[in-house]
Amino acid sequence: MSTQPLASRFLAWIRRDPWQAFLLLIAPWATGLLLYAIFSARSPVDLPVAWVDEDHSALSRELGRALSAAPAIQLVAHPEPGEAAGAIRRGEVYAMVRVPASFSADLRHGLTPTLDVRYNGQYLLMGKRLKAPIQLALADALQRQGALAMLAKGLPASAVADQLSPVAMQLTALNNRGMDYAAFLLPGLYLAIWQILVLFSALNLYFTPPPGGSPGRWLLPVLGVQWVWAGVGIFWMRDLLMVAHDAPLWPLWLALLPLMVPLATLALILVRTGRESAQLVSSGAALLTPAFTYMGLTMPTGSMPTMAQWWADLIPSSHYLPLLQSYRGLGTAPWLELWPLLLPLPLLWWLWRKLP
Repeated sequence: MSTQPLASRFLAWIRRDPWQAFLLLIAPWATGLLLYAIFSARSPVDLPVAWVDEDHSALSRELGRALSAAPAIQLVAHPEPGEAAGAIRRGEVYAMVRVPASFSADLRHGLTPTLDVRYNGQYLLMGKRLKAPIQLALADALQRQGALAMLAKGLPASAVADQLSPVAMQLTALNNRGMDYAAFLLPGLYLAIWQILVLFSALNLYFTPPPGGSPGRWLLPVLGVQWVWAGVGIFWMRDLLMVAHDAPLWPLWLALLPLMVPLATLALILVRTGRESAQLVSSGAALLTPAFTYMGLTMPTGSMPTMAQWWADLIPSSHYLPLLQSYRGLGTAPWLELWPLLLPLPLLWWLWRKLP
């Protein structure tokens, strides 16, 4: 047995294996920086919206100015509704606002004209981002017009607000008040990528083991490196996680340890099959790739088909993210609910002993 210190042999192995060096030392922070660079704008702005003004009145121009003032909206003028509808279908704009002819005249005569607003439902996030600003901008401009009409009819100024909005509604987004896309997407994406890196680095340990000794003795150091990177990521993403400033981050870091048990078990099961490395990597990636979808961010897991729910139960991140959301909102979470992830521990121990 070599008398060279374990840390030195570990570093020497990393230097001789570029792929493992990439998985352990480069991929965790490189993928993090890449994803952050993609979503660095935090919230999309200047989304193109087709503007069709058939009324050409002072009121329609005021509506256009109100829409243009919203940061999320960039109006693109179109002379005809058909042309604007075609732009939506081609993906050139995400929504359309059409002011019909005689819109302002109908309002002055006490009629109820229709303001045509459409958005492309294929782009769920873009549609949600545009829907509220369009509604607020149009409602604000039209309420001012309605207030002037009521004042002209002799209604006291103190009663105008109650007549226009007899019921006040307040909708507040908890945990992500600014509708920040980075805070919404990045924690889940980072978690999905991290667990794939954990699996790949464990698999690669058995494909190209360090010289001297059995690969099994290096399993804990490899997992430990990935766990340390996860802690660095949690500290770096504190603002994106939107955890209260008085709440500690160490529970989030410790709660990642149970996730590594099924990941390491899966890696050893795949190695035990004796198939080629490319086949094993593909099999592991196929199981974990839908992780982001099954976290419940874009669709509640309970609304998915039964098979999808079973698949989600097999992916460790599906158990972690709901607790993360609880922690970011309440400063606490029922971490003991992660105990099912520890069930593979006996199998992991047996596989670790059986493999060389």
